[in-house]
Amino acid sequence: MGRFFNSRFFDSITKITDMLIIGFYFLICSIPIFTIGASLTALYYAIHKCVYRGRGYTLEFFHSFKENFKQSTLSWLIFMVMFGILSGDIYITKNVISHDSPFAGMFIFFTVLLVVTIIWAIYHFAYIARFANGFKESFKVSAIFMILNIGWSIAILGVLVLLGLLVYRFPIFLLFLPGMIASSVHPILERVFRKYMSLEDIAKEDEY
Repeated sequence: MGRFFNSRFFDSITKITDMLIIGFYFLICSIPIFTIGASLTALYYAIHKCVYRGRGYTLEFFHSFKENFKQSTLSWLIFMVMFGILSGDIYITKNVISHDSPFAGMFIFFTVLLVVTIIWAIYHFAYIARFANGFKESFKVSAIFMILNIGWSIAILGVLVLLGLLVYRFPIFLLFLPGMIASSVHPILERVFRKYMSLEDIAKEDEY
């Protein structure tokens, strides 16, 4: 019996359960909509500390939610404006402007720009969860990370597409989606982040 509870199988089940509960916290804390940014930051932080570091998920989630609330919320409001503008542009160029218009092709441009902004947001809130930095600096650094690591950024897009197809095919997985996304992009983002961390900081984190 002891071997079972110490097995990789049981460890995997525990991590999946933790991921589901953390995702549930995210959904509950995102109900006001304007708190989604703080919830995203807390989601990544809790996944990092709990699933990959073996820490307790409840305290870690709400610790990050509270600590990064102001910066994450302001960041989310800015991203919401960008999402809204780009979504409006996409709607207009696809449904309002005549297909014969030279501006009709802008639909593709705005769609690509929206996708890039979504990837940027993922980098940004994960960056806030992992590092202490100023408001403007966090926007700049997360954008630089996304651009300099274009291959990994495309990999993140691939993860989002695959998980989106999974949920489309099996809607029940929608309940798991927040935790699944965070857990799937975590190894990618950590590979990027650690490239820019000092050896001393990496050693301290691994030891911690």
